[in-house]
Amino acid sequence: MATEFLEEIHKLNVTDPAEMMDLAIEWVRKSFPDVESVSTETLQSWLEEKPEELLIFDIRKADEFEVSHLPGAIRIDPESNNIQEILQEHLQKEHEKQKHVVCYCTVGYRASLTAQSLNEFLSSERGQKLKPFLKIYNVIGGLAKWARERKGMVDKQERSTHLVHPYDADWAKLLEPELQAQI
Repeated sequence: MATEFLEEIHKLNVTDPAEMMDLAIEWVRKSFPDVESVSTETLQSWLEEKPEELLIFDIRKADEFEVSHLPGAIRIDPESNNIQEILQEHLQKEHEKQKHVVCYCTVGYRASLTAQSLNEFLSSERGQKLKPFLKIYNVIGGLAKWARERKGMVDKQERSTHLVHPYDADWAKLLEPELQAQI
């Protein structure tokens, strides 16, 4: 799917990062119509006003996470097959408290796959007891949009950073050069 999207961008000769971001957001939305999304503005507000109601999952590889991530995010490998267990593990202590589970990645595709998987789990017999307390989201535009808006991120030492690991050279085109970490 991602290859087809990138080929389409190339055919359209889109080079403006903002225009590419808009197209990527629409591609993710169309690819995952049943996954609820949250705007970067809303997530920023939640982080400031009610962080105790959040469980933030960064769905990227370790080298991407080390460059930058949202404060308090829990990294989950995109290839992980035990996302349900990870979710249950992080909810053990607070079983009956309302939580927003926010998934993000570079632009939203891997996060939406995870959000879709979590929603399927919550609809299963095993996940039914958690369903009333959880709402699953994908961040619109992912970390690339977050960085473009100059919102706060931290690196592996929890120091403030503005850089994003762009996944690869094709996805780096969504970011202005000053936001791209060397890969």
